Amino acid sequence: MTAPANYDAMSLDELRRYVLTNREDIDAFHKYIDRSKAAGRMIVVDLEDERWEENITEQIKRKMPVDGNLE
Repeated sequence: MTAPANYDAMSLDELRRYVLTNREDIDAFHKYIDRSKAAGRMIVVDLEDERWEENITEQIKRKMPVDGNLE
């Protein structure tokens, strides 16, 4: 039996890769979502808001680098 992964020792990108290769590990998925929210990587959508599409566009623009380069 293998030891459980230490999610806290992984960077957010490492945890993302782990989740993608270990999709059955629900605990890792929840940890990834929690850490992504805390890091500001998640975009929140409120479908009750009439301006939800505009809000998503604005959130995406704020997260994009000024020069348009994703690296």
